[in-house]
Amino acid sequence: MRVWHRFSTTIGPQVAHNLLVDAGAAGLFAIFQALTGPFIGIVAVQRGATAWQIGMLSAAPFAAMLLSGWYARWAEGSRRVSVVVWSTALARICILLVAWSHGLNLYILGFSAYSLLTAASNPAYTAVERAIYHRQWRGQLMSAVKVVLGLSQFAATLVAGGLLDHYGPGPVFTLAIGFGLASSLVFSRIREPAAPAPRPLPRGRRGRSAARSDPRLTRLLWAVTLAGGGNLLIQPGLPIYQVTRLHLDAVFVAWITAAWSLAFMAAYPLWGRVCDHRRPATAIAVAFACYLVPPLCYLVHGGLPLLLFAGAVQGFGDAALDVGWQNHVMRLTDEGVGGYAGLYFTYMGMRGTVAPLLGGAIIASSGLSPLFALSMVLVACGLWVARRLPDAPLTSGEGAGQHRGADVAIGV
Repeated sequence: MRVWHRFSTTIGPQVAHNLLVDAGAAGLFAIFQALTGPFIGIVAVQRGATAWQIGMLSAAPFAAMLLSGWYARWAEGSRRVSVVVWSTALARICILLVAWSHGLNLYILGFSAYSLLTAASNPAYTAVERAIYHRQWRGQLMSAVKVVLGLSQFAATLVAGGLLDHYGPGPVFTLAIGFGLASSLVFSRIREPAAPAPRPLPRGRRGRSAARSDPRLTRLLWAVTLAGGGNLLIQPGLPIYQVTRLHLDAVFVAWITAAWSLAFMAAYPLWGRVCDHRRPATAIAVAFACYLVPPLCYLVHGGLPLLLFAGAVQGFGDAALDVGWQNHVMRLTDEGVGGYAGLYFTYMGMRGTVAPLLGGAIIASSGLSPLFALSMVLVACGLWVARRLPDAPLTSGEGAGQHRGADVAIGV
């Protein structure tokens, strides 16, 4: 307690309160995610879903992000904590359709509704994180929250597979909803500081206009669209490979997810310090390098040990990209960060909608091996663009003493 008192005195009592609340909500969400996320595609394959339907499930969370520009404008005119709370709570209730539906159509509909409502919280959550954590410690405080998330998800995943095999998706997904709603309730305790009304992005062709007006953002969007698209291209292929080639049950699939969670949790503090003291762009480039590993492991027809390694490398890369892009975008603007995040999520929605559906079509026409090979090509192109990804200079004096320059190339 004495250590926490000294720490809370350093960062301030309100920031310390928000850190505890944020971490508590993240831990509960991680249990919800562990009980549902790894098994959505697996359960669908076991029920006879086609490659096209698996592609639809993989694309649904990203298709919902196509509305991120509208969600960002809505969040800017509302209390952003409330936007996060209500959108996530309603989304998690929609998992009831996934839990108890017998047909694949209702199953896909329920997951699509969950994805649509969850996407509404993304720009608002990014704006809340920027508002409650000072630039000097932001990366490290966000890392602490993600460590709690990763640790909780790792522990819950270890038992989730056994629960699913024993009880089936209905009871397990319903149990997950309770943890998801508890997470939303805890997050409502965030004390959002008062701030001047942010400047919204222009209306009309706002996404393309914003990208053209900020070449640093354009470069980021190109890099993430290529590498992230390649990473998402293989998503329909993973459960199909795991079930049809290796005949893995839910317990073994959970092990792969646990390897991801452990690596994600361990890596996030490292990348938080990199973003605070060096460059967020470095983390982004390393993430793309990591994304070359999973398709390679599947391309060489890896068994379970190699897939565990692929899951761990994916987690290491996901941690780098998650903290990297957020801190990069947060340095682009003092006002309207939710709008910038909304633009990022819109482009994520575009690649996330097209890539899994394209992946499903490639599987149906050519099989799994061409899918994994094409993924590696796209990721390599994104990594090439990220080599010259410029740092985003701060637009105010906040944390300026730690900034190292505006346009420094990354060597990877």
